[in-house]
This record gives sequence, C-alpha cells and structure tokens, in this order.
Amino acid sequence: MKTFFTGLVLASSALALNVNAETKTFSFDTDKFYAGGGLNYNRIDSSTLSFSDGKATGYQVFAGYEYGQRSGFDIAGEVGLIQTEEFYDNSDIDANGIWAAAVATRALPEINEKLSAVARIGLGIEGDDGLFMGLGAQYQVKANIFVRAEYLNKDLTQSYQVNAAYQF
Repeated sequence: MKTFFTGLVLASSALALNVNAETKTFSFDTDKFYAGGGLNYNRIDSSTLSFSDGKATGYQVFAGYEYGQRSGFDIAGEVGLIQTEEFYDNSDIDANGIWAAAVATRALPEINEKLSAVARIGLGIEGDDGLFMGLGAQYQVKANIFVRAEYLNKDLTQSYQVNAAYQF
C-alpha cells in the first residue's frame, strides 16, 4: 500500500507539472491539485452465461489536477486505486487495481449553481484492466470540497461510485 501511495503522488505530480517552453521553467500550481476517496458498488453481468451476477463493494482513493477550461468544460487528469471484495464466494475475482482518467466537468447553472455534469474516460490496470467510461454529477459543497456520484462502465464490471474530494 505504501508503494501505491508513493506512485500516486509521483503520478499526480507528473500530471500537474507544467512546462513553459519559452522560459524553459517547470511549475506546479498546488491550487489545482485535489485528492479524495469514496465507496463503490460493482457488478459483473454473468446472467447471459446462466450464472448469477457477481457483486462486490469496495472503496477508492484518487488524486487529480485541473488543467483549465476548454470549450466550456473544465478538464482534469486523475489517478487512483480501487479495492473491492471478491465478486463470488471463495473466489479470487475482484477489481483491485490502479487507474488513470481524463475528466471533463461542465457547470449546470440552469439547474443549480453548485451542480456540474461529469464525464470521464480512462484506463484500468490489474483487476479490471482495460478502457472505461463514466458519467455522473458533481456538487460543490464548499469552495474547496465537492462530492460526486458516477456510473462507470469498465471492461469487466459496472461500477456505481460516490466520492468526496478536497481541493488544495
């Protein structure tokens, strides 16, 4: 676990490293960095194979860096770790692994000033490896705290997640 957190810090630092080509300087804006965690409910659809669906709960931790706004969307990069229980009794099947994703949020002031839509695309490594995509909503609780509810369609599983994050 210690190795993971070291990797998480290094990866999020790499995401956040800005290089200015003209002045040949590196910068890191800590105001754009955020970290959080949450709970997840995961499901493997096995019904088409005449087996019962696999279900597992778990948690995730993540770190992200905001790159700014493009065409009305706030763009960020995230890296994280997901841990789940086993999907079936007495099995080794779980969705434990690391992931990285590009995240786009768009404010929805016509509904609520603090509400945003969230879309993501990413890559999971290990437990549920492969590409994944997700949609959800984000609510700004305070200036530096937000919560998200998301649905992710991964290579092996479908994941429903609730997360909270703190922006530094």
